[in-house]
Amino acid sequence: MRRSLILLLALATLPFVAIGCGGGTDATQGMTAEQVLTESAKRTEALTSYRFAIDVKAKAELDAAGALGDILSGPLDITGEGAAKDPGDFTFDVTVTLGPGPIQANITKVGGALYASLLGQAIKLDVDAAVVKALDATKLAPALAGWIKDPVLVGTEEVDGVPVVHIRGTVDEKALADDAGALLTGIDAGGAVTAAAAGGDQLEVATVDIWVGQEDLLLHRVHAGLVSKDALAAVPGLKSIDLDLTATLSGFDAPVDITAPAGARTVDLASITGLLGG
Repeated sequence: MRRSLILLLALATLPFVAIGCGGGTDATQGMTAEQVLTESAKRTEALTSYRFAIDVKAKAELDAAGALGDILSGPLDITGEGAAKDPGDFTFDVTVTLGPGPIQANITKVGGALYASLLGQAIKLDVDAAVVKALDATKLAPALAGWIKDPVLVGTEEVDGVPVVHIRGTVDEKALADDAGALLTGIDAGGAVTAAAAGGDQLEVATVDIWVGQEDLLLHRVHAGLVSKDALAAVPGLKSIDLDLTATLSGFDAPVDITAPAGARTVDLASITGLLGG
């Protein structure tokens, strides 16, 4: 009787033991770094929602006058978490350390409008619709991953307990210039950046690390490190930069609820930058 009970318990636990012994499939096996990145970009782009965490540390010298230039040229530390879903909506709880001290805020894009909430106040930013449309958090990770060139497989690791393959490469300065130019043009902070302007190796340190799930082939983490002590032709107005940026994704295709803050008053973005002397 006792032997039968032990045998029954052993049979009952067998499926769980099998799972624990690596029942998952490594979809990256036999693939090159380029193939992993191509498939991962395709699958990540197809997601309808995900959660994200961002950590940015930067020190930049900008060709900008007034208080705004002084503030933006100081050390910048951004940390936060949020969620994004199609068609480009997102909510982002962020802490920004810039200038005298940290500022906690929420940035939300929903229904084609952009909102900011801080110090107990909610505002709707009166900005051009094209600018709002360009702020698409669902494209963040694929865009960062698009900065990589000459990728190589580093090895297998884990990100938040998920088995991943680690890929490392250098920064594609043209891709970086394209993204920077689109952003600067969108916020009216500079002209469009052309491919010709991105020529030359002006970055002293330029690495991109990407972690892709071995089973789901999704982007789980992207890290970019950039250092340049000289002006970048690819980004007008930027004299030097030291940037360390990490984006981590999770909660793929999980339900996400994004709503506009109640009682938000409309504020012109120009009036905010004007207060800073921009």
